[in-house]
Amino acid sequence: MNQRLPPLSSLKAFHSASIRESFAEAARELCVSQSAISQQIRVLEESLGVKLFKRLGNKVQLTDAGESLSIQVNQAFTLLSEACLKTSLIATQKSLVINAEHAMASRWLRPRLAKFRQLNPDAKITLNLGWEPNHASEVDIVIHFEERFNTEKYELTRLLPIDCYPACSSSFYQNNADRLLNNIEQVPLVHDNSRTIWMQWFNKYLPNSNSWKHGYVYSDLSLALEAALDGEGLFLADDIICKQEIESGALVKVSSQSLVTAWYCIAVSKANKSNLFIDEFIEWMVENS
Repeated sequence: MNQRLPPLSSLKAFHSASIRESFAEAARELCVSQSAISQQIRVLEESLGVKLFKRLGNKVQLTDAGESLSIQVNQAFTLLSEACLKTSLIATQKSLVINAEHAMASRWLRPRLAKFRQLNPDAKITLNLGWEPNHASEVDIVIHFEERFNTEKYELTRLLPIDCYPACSSSFYQNNADRLLNNIEQVPLVHDNSRTIWMQWFNKYLPNSNSWKHGYVYSDLSLALEAALDGEGLFLADDIICKQEIESGALVKVSSQSLVTAWYCIAVSKANKSNLFIDEFIEWMVENS
């Protein structure tokens, strides 16, 4: 059965007076008058229905009930103090554990993280590859594809769209230029994780074709990109993950027919919002994306 607590101000006055066994000293500590302390103690005694102090002239002494309450109240204020200190440290510490999708981590995030560390030299930042939802309690921030997250558990900030277009290695383009330009349905495809992305592209631009059902499937984006660079087939590239290869000519853009297939998002567990450094990191990343 829940019992209503006495006013916190009266418990605070009792806490100070019980330690010092002096209303005058308690008044000085709390920056109030001695009469104010006496009034708060009376409020507490009336609330509990017991005498907590014996008045001995200008001095006070705890009764048996006061002694018992003093032990519990002192422990409670110690716990409150420790909880507030811990919360304050969490809110101000510059420490982050970041998990990110493999290709995003190595090709886009890592160099930007180096710049962020330069701006925050005292920060302790750990970057891990990949992420599993059952390890969420060990991670401050996750950067991954939007569809991976349960929005009931995570607050999401969209970071970058994945705007894909067909591309292949320069050698594959040279050996298959006619098919690539005139009959793309006959070209081997390289799939990232599943055939879904190519299916979306074909549904938009070649809706009567089933060619997306064929080709080589790799477990993640990094492996699929490596396969495309080795000349295994046509790959859906983008200007974020594949920026270096497109600019160097290692990958050749075959068509301008593009499709936004996903978003990279910054995700923070709704149970982990006490670290103010998280907000600083997200704001900086969005501004520098």
